[in-house]
Amino acid sequence: MSGDTRRRGSRVSEQRALPPRRLLLIGGGAAVLAVLVDRGLRLDLPQPPPPVPTRRPAADEALLVAVVRDLDELLRTWPRASRPTALKGIRGLVQQQRRVLAGRLTNDGVPTDEITAPPTTPPTTPTPPTTPTTSADTAPVQHLTVARLAQLLAILPAGHLKATTSATDGARELLTAAYGGLLTGAGLLGEDVLPASGTSPVRSQLAERTSPLVYAFEVVAAQSSGGQRRRALTALDRLRTLERAVGRAEASSGWSLPFAVTDDKSADRLADLVLGRAIGSLGDVLPAVPTPEAVDDVARWLAVVQLAAVDWGRDPVAFPGLRQPRP
Repeated sequence: MSGDTRRRGSRVSEQRALPPRRLLLIGGGAAVLAVLVDRGLRLDLPQPPPPVPTRRPAADEALLVAVVRDLDELLRTWPRASRPTALKGIRGLVQQQRRVLAGRLTNDGVPTDEITAPPTTPPTTPTPPTTPTTSADTAPVQHLTVARLAQLLAILPAGHLKATTSATDGARELLTAAYGGLLTGAGLLGEDVLPASGTSPVRSQLAERTSPLVYAFEVVAAQSSGGQRRRALTALDRLRTLERAVGRAEASSGWSLPFAVTDDKSADRLADLVLGRAIGSLGDVLPAVPTPEAVDDVARWLAVVQLAAVDWGRDPVAFPGLRQPRP
């Protein structure tokens, strides 16, 4: 064999023969791979995605969600009893409030499943077979009596009132108007919704708007006849009761009317005008930094004025004091 042939054979042998250290690394890697595969690791699967960033809560989210869930519970347990006409109208107001408040949340990016109340825990005691149920998969629903519904509508939870005082401007007015709508429903069912006895920072402002309203309806009643006079006297009686609750405003020279009132037509016009102005004055009487007592007072004042408007013949609205918002 020639020298060249021996040198070529030697190079081929060197290329085929791997150093012992490299063989050791390859062998060790194969052993580790075998162990990982044996323990269930799939090398052909993609890596899991990074964790989704936590959603930033919307403004006033916790308070609005709490109110919506309260409304959901009212609607879920709505009475099936008597007085269907009144109940249907009040239920419509509550449903509108629920749509508007939930719509505000979803528009701010809050997922629907975080707004909806969690399912009610099934009772631990057996339920009589006659108890109405929503479906076979849900807990039996104990429907409210009309009297109990009226009581619940007349209660503004202390926690909601306190949270409303520190809400953003838009939410504070929206929720105060909603409270006024709920209290209106309670009043329509016969519950007393007058402002509580005592004082609050807004009593003087409420008195300054109530006394001219009473005076205007005294004129309306005096210049009306027949059924219109009876409606005016009913509304006037309610407004006088409200004036006694919030106090009477003192006016050095009385209150002037925006136009002459001499007959049924002009009296009707005056009543609509002053009621509309009063109900629309929420932004003027609710302080920028109210106390819980002030929020309660304003909501109840709005409700009683709206009830007087119902006495006069106007339909109640879900958010008295505001241009009616849409979801």
